[in-house]
Amino acid sequence: MVPVLFACEHEGPPGAPGGGMTSLPTQDEDAPVRALYLCANRFVLINAHPFPVRVTWRVQGTDEQGERLLARAPDGDPGLYETQLTVQHQGPLELYRDDRLLAVRANEQTACEPTTGPSFAVAASGAAGSWTAPKSWPIVAIHLHLLRTGKVLAWGRDGHAYVYDVANGSFKSVPAAASNMFCSGHAFLPDGRLLVAGGHISDNHGIADAHLFNPATETWSSTASMRDGRWYPTVTELANGQVLTIAGKNEEAKPVTVPEVWSSGGWRALTGASRTLPYYPRQFLAPNGRIFYAGELKTTSYLSTAGSGGWSTVGDRRYGVRDYGAAVMYLPGKILYAGGGRTTATAETIDLNQASPSWKWTGSMAYPRRHLNATVLPTGEVLVTSGTRATSFDDPSLAIHVAEIWNPETGTWRQVASNSINRSYHSTSLLLPDGRVLHAGSGGATFEDGSPMPDQKNGELYSPPYLFAGARPTISSAPGSVTYGSTFTVSTVSASTIGKVSFIALGSVTHAFDMNQRFMWLTFTKASGALKVLAPGNRNTAPPGYYMLFILSSNGVPSKARIVKLN
Repeated sequence: MVPVLFACEHEGPPGAPGGGMTSLPTQDEDAPVRALYLCANRFVLINAHPFPVRVTWRVQGTDEQGERLLARAPDGDPGLYETQLTVQHQGPLELYRDDRLLAVRANEQTACEPTTGPSFAVAASGAAGSWTAPKSWPIVAIHLHLLRTGKVLAWGRDGHAYVYDVANGSFKSVPAAASNMFCSGHAFLPDGRLLVAGGHISDNHGIADAHLFNPATETWSSTASMRDGRWYPTVTELANGQVLTIAGKNEEAKPVTVPEVWSSGGWRALTGASRTLPYYPRQFLAPNGRIFYAGELKTTSYLSTAGSGGWSTVGDRRYGVRDYGAAVMYLPGKILYAGGGRTTATAETIDLNQASPSWKWTGSMAYPRRHLNATVLPTGEVLVTSGTRATSFDDPSLAIHVAEIWNPETGTWRQVASNSINRSYHSTSLLLPDGRVLHAGSGGATFEDGSPMPDQKNGELYSPPYLFAGARPTISSAPGSVTYGSTFTVSTVSASTIGKVSFIALGSVTHAFDMNQRFMWLTFTKASGALKVLAPGNRNTAPPGYYMLFILSSNGVPSKARIVKLN
């Protein structure tokens, strides 16, 4: 399903395409026919009906008008027909059906591109990294998670889960109970178990079930159900180890507006924070302890989970709605949001550590991408993989094979090696402890005409350029767990050559968003054959749980990670 800002069908005084209606109808996230502003003079018209709909439109204050026949929505996921409309004038767009005003969409006159051009370089062959040949998988890996054991948990559209042992290439079937966990939300708990909230009845209809996966036993258990079913929710761990679930659609295909917080097997509703949001909100635990909503909508906000909850506005992003763009916290409180929309190469950042945070352009990617994946690397750089350059909801034939890496210090991108499989909607990427990136999925959905998209039941492994930049340092020993603010010892014969130590949360990714990913540098001092490393001291920047600990040589080559529990 595509997350968008919807406009309801207006039942007030009728207008006509030549009329002068200027009021904004009440907004509704579930209207079957709606318009969405993108950027510049671009809008998107959307039809969720199972039959074609003819609409008319005009630009307020001008003679510009027209009509469009919106094709029927496909039967399956994503269940929407979309078409882009580019107008000549800058006034608000009025959308009508049968001379009835559906919505007025403001033209926000937002730039589609930064004022400066894209800044990227094509990596030389020796610095591009390399991909393995695709390996057959039993499923389309729509949901992908790195367990504290170093293995990978995955499931697809039917919800049947498997544990993938990267070391030996084997798959173990680990089915849950009767619930289908397709299109659920998920994040890791402090003890390393994976909490999975919601799932699939049918397209647009979610279940209230919640499940826990134990990596030690590789078994599932149930926990208390939420008060509402959720299909396409986001799950985020809080600083106290509790978990927030937000958004999605319920059993009746209605948007779930009230967030819920899980703690010790029960749920608490944030009744003071009711808000309708698009599917899979891109949100993060911020340094101030609140949850930061980065998108897909243009206006970004803080959510307080104290008491009954509440929202406060932070500010607008530079680009409009970035549905199915990728967002990642690349440093504590610093977020990169790239791609998405219909369809953009632009990217922007925000620093929540500032007193008045605001979004700023960073370099644009070489390729416009939607359904891309952004993965933070041990070097602090961000890898972007796949996605499609199509302006329709999805077109795998227009998939981007060239990967790109963003440098947070310069704000620039460089193109690196290309994978071999078309991956777009329902693709996933996950950083592994050995420093490689697992890239899988794509498919498990239908085109707008109802025909199935190609199912990619395979995975590829990418070795980033740092694995070709010299000898890797090694970790001889590291503690299995550390406490906040403590100093711990990492034994390594490479101590004298170590330049940095990075700490990365285990990934839990679906639908172009990793709900559990975060990155930070750790301070350290060198000793004989060892490093004295300072553990994070702030739960807001490092919530409790399991992290990958990497040590990096002075020329940026990372070790294999040790998985460490932060208590």
